Amino acid sequence: MGRPRFPNLYPLIMTAILQNISQMAWEAYLAENSAAIFSHRYAWGETLATTYRLQIFRLVASKENDRISGILPLILFDPPDREKRLISLPYTDGAGIVADDARTCEQLLAAALVLAEEIGAAHVELRQAGDLAMTDPDGDLAARWSHTAHAFKTGLARPLPATQDELWSQLSAKVRNQVRKSRKCGCTVTTGGEELFARFFEVFSHNMRDLGSPVHAPELFRRLLAERSLQARLVLVHIDTQPAAAAMVFKHHGTLFNPWASSLRNRRSACPNMLLYWAMLAYGIGAGCRRFDFGRSSPKASTCRFKCQWGAKRQPLIWHVFSKRPATWNPLTESLVDNDWKTLDLPSSRRDGPGLRRWISL
Repeated sequence: MGRPRFPNLYPLIMTAILQNISQMAWEAYLAENSAAIFSHRYAWGETLATTYRLQIFRLVASKENDRISGILPLILFDPPDREKRLISLPYTDGAGIVADDARTCEQLLAAALVLAEEIGAAHVELRQAGDLAMTDPDGDLAARWSHTAHAFKTGLARPLPATQDELWSQLSAKVRNQVRKSRKCGCTVTTGGEELFARFFEVFSHNMRDLGSPVHAPELFRRLLAERSLQARLVLVHIDTQPAAAAMVFKHHGTLFNPWASSLRNRRSACPNMLLYWAMLAYGIGAGCRRFDFGRSSPKASTCRFKCQWGAKRQPLIWHVFSKRPATWNPLTESLVDNDWKTLDLPSSRRDGPGLRRWISL
């Protein structure tokens, strides 16, 4: 399975920090743990690290029989103007520790803090719901590290019924009418993979520019689509053959996850975003999913209200930040929005965006 990267840690906290753990062993553990989500998959972290040339660490708790009892993926985030952070995981709503029990969770957290000290990272940021307890295996970890739990974002999800007819009946009259309107305006839906990428990115990058947000590198999405284990699909809405709304979804453990969705503002009157969300929910039902994850939102944002009209319920989304005293880190100091970015022409925003987006962990 691998060997301890820091042998002195293993007898101390019984958590191995392994080199070259196999993808097969990592995936086998995730397959049997219902708490894991799509962003815990080996290919997700590998794609983020490869695309943006970041270093990834995979912490693994192992019992005496070499059976994995917990995992924690971490990426070293080292922007030029800020302190180093270990994050699980950047550009991701949630990842964090997956473990069989609370003790293993504590051991993995302690290992992450020791790893941060070894590599000179001032902060460890774990994006996961629930409490995290800091253990003190070497006597003074708690004295060296502070902990703050930030809840400035909320997750949104809803259960999916067995049929599309049931889903339709559960939606409000207003939502159903807007879906009907989109169809009357000529909106059509296409679901696929790599063959739809160019049109997906056309819509997504355009919308990001309009929001004032640097866009991710197109290679990120291409690589995610190519990773079969992630079960990624693209959903596009066209108006008169032109793309007007687009999304990327991932299937894992009976849940369809939607981290990215966009629509063009100049086509909003035709409600392509309404047909897009209906199509994603319907696709999830057809794919055998029983839950749909809408991704994160700010609790008071219009996007949060939009998702709630589809039956989404708010769920805790906590970013636990551990800082090496006396340093502190507040995720709210990062922002995806720059009003000046909205004034760029599209070619410039697509060319320059990925270099800036690389160092925004949100």
